[in-house]
Amino acid sequence: MSFEEEWSELRSQAAQGQPAQMRLNHADDGSGGRGLPSGGRSAQPDLSVKSDELGRIGHDAFLLYDRVMSDGGWAQMTTLRASVDLAEGHLETGAALSKADEVWHTKLGTLQEACAHISNHLDFSAKSHAKDDAEIAYTMNDINGERLTVSKINKYFH
Repeated sequence: MSFEEEWSELRSQAAQGQPAQMRLNHADDGSGGRGLPSGGRSAQPDLSVKSDELGRIGHDAFLLYDRVMSDGGWAQMTTLRASVDLAEGHLETGAALSKADEVWHTKLGTLQEACAHISNHLDFSAKSHAKDDAEIAYTMNDINGERLTVSKINKYFH
């Protein structure tokens, strides 16, 4: 659908009292933005997260960060000693075991970094959004310059 066709349709709908709609929760399927998201499901947004859910996820990531190395690395000394003993016995499995242990600890470090990133990002996001919300609430005024409260905003929608 061309822009001119869509614009003409929107003007026609407005003249008939139908509100124009905009959807930003999915990519255009080629129908001028009127299609359904992939899978033909409803075009309603499918992602919603509450602050308390983010807090729990961030906390779990923080706890996992602390436990990754201790729980994932408890056998490091035994593995290292076994690899040395095998290598001293001229067995190639000693070097292989040492390499496996090295790779394992690299992966543990990567997992630990990911947990830290998740925890820090969610903490930052929650604090940043709370600050933004407080600033918006503080600076929103009605036409008379009075503070615009939630109850005043609700009047416009009911």
